[in-house]
Amino acid sequence: MRWLAWEGAGVVAVFPTREGGVSAAPWETLNLGLSVGDEPVHVLENRRRLCSAVGLPLKRLVVTRQVHGTATSWVGEVAAGRGVVDPATVIAACDGLLTGVPDLGLGISTADCLPVVIAAAGEDGVLLAAVHAGWRGTLDGIIGQTAVALARRGCLLGAVVGPSIGPCCFVVDEELRARFAVRFPGVVRGNAVDLWAAATADLMAAGVPSGQITVAGICTASDARFFSHRRDHGSTGRHLAVAWQRSG
Repeated sequence: MRWLAWEGAGVVAVFPTREGGVSAAPWETLNLGLSVGDEPVHVLENRRRLCSAVGLPLKRLVVTRQVHGTATSWVGEVAAGRGVVDPATVIAACDGLLTGVPDLGLGISTADCLPVVIAAAGEDGVLLAAVHAGWRGTLDGIIGQTAVALARRGCLLGAVVGPSIGPCCFVVDEELRARFAVRFPGVVRGNAVDLWAAATADLMAAGVPSGQITVAGICTASDARFFSHRRDHGSTGRHLAVAWQRSG
């Protein structure tokens, strides 16, 4: 099993590749999503393996049902374990999670969309957020809105944009390019849009220091180590980016 890791301000974020799991094609092998047709027992084993590998108890993970919207939710201790084993307990219609609880893992499911993790210092300790941002959510401002929500309770310290579809592969039609050009001047690259640049712009506008914004710069659509909804025409698995405040 392999993953990229980011650490800052007491926050840890991990972005796994598709390696090291038990799922069969077309979800091979570390599919972490329960909504793509894979056997649930395989997904649960994959989630157990990931959490064990990164040192976060499975029962401390929180998962949402994402809808490409802008709704976010502050979660506390009582949310631990929601959506992890039983889909009926998932936090519904939510594309961003925020918390100040130590060792509570915020899970964001992706297969091209941007997983964004933001860290802040609050009056009582570390705050963090994990955001799922597709092109709709990016245009509608979920990244900046979530950063602002953190800023209301503390000082923004840093952020990371994990592996996701890059400007090399996010080719879109003229209408969508025009919408991005208005909302984020300079992010259109020929026939494509640079979602990483758009995310960075909104993070900076919300007050995250520009020198503390990390972009993984890995395109999921062009790197076979990652699941890609676009490359695989929808028949693929899902990653689970996980972020938490490491106690101590």
